[in-house]
Amino acid sequence: MDFEKFKYHSIINDELGLRIVWDRGKEHFSYFVNEELAEKSRRSDKDALEVMFYLENKRWPKEGELENYNKTDVKEYIGDGFIIYEEKGKYEIRIEKDCGGAAVKPVFYPITKELKEKALKSQRDGYEVVIYAETGRWPLKDQDEVDREFLREYPEFILKNPELNKELFSEEEYEHLVKIAKELQEKEKAEEREKEEIRENPELILWVSEKKRNMFSEEEINRLEVLAKEKIKVRKKKIRKRCGIFIAIIAILIGSFYSYYKVNNRNAFEEMYNSYFKVLPLSAIDSMSQIEYKRREKRGFELVNLDYKEKVNGSNVRLFLVKMDDTKSISISSSTLIDEGVYLGIYYKYNMDNRKLENGVGFYGKNVPTVEDKTKQTRELLGKYNISKEYLQEKSEELLDTVLTDWKRFSNSSYSKDNMGKLTIEKNELLR
Repeated sequence: MDFEKFKYHSIINDELGLRIVWDRGKEHFSYFVNEELAEKSRRSDKDALEVMFYLENKRWPKEGELENYNKTDVKEYIGDGFIIYEEKGKYEIRIEKDCGGAAVKPVFYPITKELKEKALKSQRDGYEVVIYAETGRWPLKDQDEVDREFLREYPEFILKNPELNKELFSEEEYEHLVKIAKELQEKEKAEEREKEEIRENPELILWVSEKKRNMFSEEEINRLEVLAKEKIKVRKKKIRKRCGIFIAIIAILIGSFYSYYKVNNRNAFEEMYNSYFKVLPLSAIDSMSQIEYKRREKRGFELVNLDYKEKVNGSNVRLFLVKMDDTKSISISSSTLIDEGVYLGIYYKYNMDNRKLENGVGFYGKNVPTVEDKTKQTRELLGKYNISKEYLQEKSEELLDTVLTDWKRFSNSSYSKDNMGKLTIEKNELLR
C-alpha cells in the first residue's frame, strides 16, 4: 500500500484502488480518483482544495468558494483508541466498533467536559471513560483481575496493548500468552491468504458464505461485486452454453456433501461440533441467537469458547469445542454462583473418538482451593452448602434440555434431549 500525507488530504493506493481521503470535523470523505486528479492534488495546497471541492460537489469551485472550504469549528482530541470532538461547548467521544468481518464503524456517545478531561489524562482513564460511555457504568474496581481472566481466555488480545497488559502478569505467564497470541496471528495470516485469493478471483465473492463476505469491508465487497459482474459479462456467452451442466454438477456436489455431512453426525453433539468445524456448515452453532457474537478469528481455531448472552435460571451457560491432533471434543457447562468466589459447575463432555458423553459436577473459583481429591472436595462442599442430589440432577437436566432445544430450533435438527442419537452416557455417581 502506498500512502501520501498532505496538509489537507491523503492519497492512498492499495488493492482497492487509487483514492483521495480527508476529514472535516467528524465527517470522513473517501473518493476513488484517476492519476490525473491525484497528480493535480499533489501540486499545491490550492490545487488540493480544488480537487477535494470537485470530488465532493461534482464541479470545480467558483471564485471565492475555496476561502472557507473544508473549515470547521469542531475541535478534535485524539486518545488511545478513541477521538473526542468538541463543538459549541458540547463533547462527543468516537469509538470504532467491529461490525463483522474486517469492517468497523464509528459509534458516537455524548460526554461531559469533565469526562473529556479525564479521558485524556492517562491510558487507564481513557479506558474507563470508554467503558462508561458505552455501558453507563464504571469498570469494576478489581478490573485488573477481570482483564487477566479475559486475556487468559482470549490471549490474542494481549498484543493489542502489550505495555499495559504486561503489567497484569508475571514475566513467565506474559511470555506464554504472547507465544499463543503469535500462533493465532499465524492462523489469521492464513485467512488473509484466503482473502487475497478472492481478490484475485472476484467472482468468488458471489458464491462464498455470508461469514466469508464479512471478512471484507462494505466498500471492498461493492468493488469486488462490480469486478465479478464485469468478468461474468465478458464470459456470458460461453457460460450460457454450459451453465445447465455446471449448475447440475454443483447441485449434485452440494447435495452429496450435505448427505455426507448428515451421515457423519451420529448424534446431537457431533452435529453441533461438525457445524462449526466442517468445510460447508449449513447452520453453524456460533450463529445461534443465544450465543454471544464474536468474529470467528477472535474465537480461536483449536480451542473455541461459545458463551450464552444471557443466564439460564441464574446460571452462566458455555459451550467449549476442542479440535487438536489428540483431542476432539465438545462440552456444555453451567456455572452457578454459590458463595463469594465459589461456583457450582455442571458439565457434559462428549468425546468425538469414543462417542462417550461424560456428565460431571464440581466446584471452582478463587475461594475454592486446589486439591488432589476433587471428588472428596465436591462432597464436602455439597454438604457445606446443603446442595441435594435432586438439585444437581435438576440443574443437569435443565442444562442439557436448554442447549439441545435451542440447537434443534435453530438448525431443524432431528435430535433432541430425548433422542440424542448414538452415544454412551457416563454419569458421575452424584448425578445418577
